[in-house]
Amino acid sequence: MYDIFFIIGVVLFIGFITSQVFERTRFPDVILLMLVGVLLGPIFKIVSTEGTISVLAPYIGTLALIIILFDGGLNLNLFKVLTVLGKATGFTVLVFSLNVVFLGILMKFIFGWTYLEGLLLGAVVGGTSSAIVISLASKLSMSEDSKIMLSLESVLNDSLCIIAALALIEIISLGTVDLRNTAGALASAFSTASVIAVVFAIFWIGILNRLFIKQVGYSMTLAVAFILYSVVELVKGNGAIAIFVFALLLGNFHELAERLRIKGQFALDTTLRSFQVEVSFFVRTFFFIFTGLMFNVYALNSTVLTMAGVVFIALLMARILSVKALVMSDKNITPFKKSIISMMPRGLVAAVLASMPIAAGIRIPYFAEIVISIIILTNLATTIGVFVIERQKLPEARPQ
Repeated sequence: MYDIFFIIGVVLFIGFITSQVFERTRFPDVILLMLVGVLLGPIFKIVSTEGTISVLAPYIGTLALIIILFDGGLNLNLFKVLTVLGKATGFTVLVFSLNVVFLGILMKFIFGWTYLEGLLLGAVVGGTSSAIVISLASKLSMSEDSKIMLSLESVLNDSLCIIAALALIEIISLGTVDLRNTAGALASAFSTASVIAVVFAIFWIGILNRLFIKQVGYSMTLAVAFILYSVVELVKGNGAIAIFVFALLLGNFHELAERLRIKGQFALDTTLRSFQVEVSFFVRTFFFIFTGLMFNVYALNSTVLTMAGVVFIALLMARILSVKALVMSDKNITPFKKSIISMMPRGLVAAVLASMPIAAGIRIPYFAEIVISIIILTNLATTIGVFVIERQKLPEARPQ
């Protein structure tokens, strides 16, 4: 028992040290925390991933996702989000579609997979990780528009990956294609989540400002967020979108009320925001170390790494082409923005979806191993790219 508390204490100090490393060198702490997890688990076996930890994995991932999305939404400007939303949606759909199509073709002609198997791989690794992107973007010295673009893309990607992957698994299993139902499911998941989140936010902002709730405002707000996520998932909506919209409205309700000329005091208590900083630090530190713990480094061999290398190049090319298209539509995007928007880390959603084909009885050679390799490669690429870009200190890198 004492060993567990010792490890918890050490992990928190490691989280603080890695954040200071980022502040001083601009080397992202995400990859450092994952490396610590790999050392604690697969390499030195100080922490066993068997038994309780493996059972708790989905719950730990979901908890981290809720906290990080809540933190991201709380600190974004609603009106700038609305301005960038159309552009971010178009960019997200374009890069995701290119990822899926490229891998569908490449895996067929290079490695002999079927088109559907390649498309499924593209759907699983086709989107950036909201947990990683939002955590990283919040620390980068970039414009708010760039942060919003990256955050929105990563949140929208989670839904695209999950729904497209589940649809393709069903198609492979049953041999039937129903594009109408797939598109309808996607639209329904987004709209259902948004509507319920708006209702929850309007209700809670009123309750939150009552005297009797102020002392435990943050705890009760987290309770509402957990309930919101569960309710939205229960009615087949997207819980991640709901949490993001809920936090976005809470953080901007005061300004929104002023513009709509609604009387009342709707500004969030500063204590709530302070608690969120502490909780976010705690959760993200353990989440990224936990992600490292779950890596199966011994499943990686030369065949897997070769296939993963081809997949990585395809993902990189798809992203470069999408960024070029974005730049053509918006001449105000500077080289710094182009480089930052090229961030492409994969994470929680890809890791969860990697095991679904085998669970559905679909056997694709090295599928899960390729996904794990892509998670590692994309995070390394993002880390190196962000480190180089931040060190250049381009004009836009000055906080605005």
